[in-house]
Amino acid sequence: MVEIWKGRLDSFQREDLRFWQIITTALEMEENSGVCFVGYNTDDGVNRNQGRVGAEGGSDAIRTAMKSYPIVENVKLYDFGNLENKKLEEAQEEYSDKVKMVLEKKNFPIGLGGGHDIAYASYLGLRKAYPDKKIGIINFDTHLDMRDYSEGGTSGTSFKQILDSDKEAKYMIIGYKDIGNTERLREEARKNNVVIIKEEYSDEYIYEEIRKFSKEVDIIQVTFCMDVFDASIAPGVSAPTILGLEGKRAIKMLKKILETKKVAITDIAEVNPQYDIDNRTAKLAGNIIYEIVQSKSS
Repeated sequence: MVEIWKGRLDSFQREDLRFWQIITTALEMEENSGVCFVGYNTDDGVNRNQGRVGAEGGSDAIRTAMKSYPIVENVKLYDFGNLENKKLEEAQEEYSDKVKMVLEKKNFPIGLGGGHDIAYASYLGLRKAYPDKKIGIINFDTHLDMRDYSEGGTSGTSFKQILDSDKEAKYMIIGYKDIGNTERLREEARKNNVVIIKEEYSDEYIYEEIRKFSKEVDIIQVTFCMDVFDASIAPGVSAPTILGLEGKRAIKMLKKILETKKVAITDIAEVNPQYDIDNRTAKLAGNIIYEIVQSKSS
């Protein structure tokens, strides 16, 4: 893990410092001090969902993309490392326990995936830390991921699992496309009152829907499936999207969500370095994460 974080060295003076020079392990975590990365380096769920595998390497690809970023003042960085267990159910349990520990230290966990089954694992960690809070999930994704899980979870079942187990939870999807979802999945979404935001909706409409959604929950989980983005900027995913979401628009939406001050966790899913080009997808994930880290400086 230490080797992954070695990056560009200008000097050890404060004004020249980069992520790799200040990040420490979760064992050194101080209370209410910053951000902790939690690796979810498994694509067992992707394989079960008949997707193209390779997202297991996403956690370290994102770390590599971030290692030379300039530090953000007043934000300490920690890394909880990667998984010991790669089987989906065991991985979700291990990851959720780590998330709970980060939250109990009053720090902000950022999950690095891995398949989008990380979303259910993030929810489990939130619920363990906040058993009485009303949780809202905002998913940047082309796909609803509300498939049947009667034969076990996959990367495409997270949100049905959440909504089936927690009738108080609320779910919004941003970047949804009809072309990526069957009528059965759409019916499941209607049945669960999912707030569906298509990519072509206006920014003003989306911002208003974010505002209304945030008022109805106590805390928010933001999850990014990187296939929400156009394949030209995110080719390294399990299921590339043509005419997907533009990166700058997504970051503007993310900022609106962060302004609610209710976001408790973020995770990034489906970074697949085997199919990436010039590390575009990992770098895009890193840009998203940097916005979140900057939001913690004030």
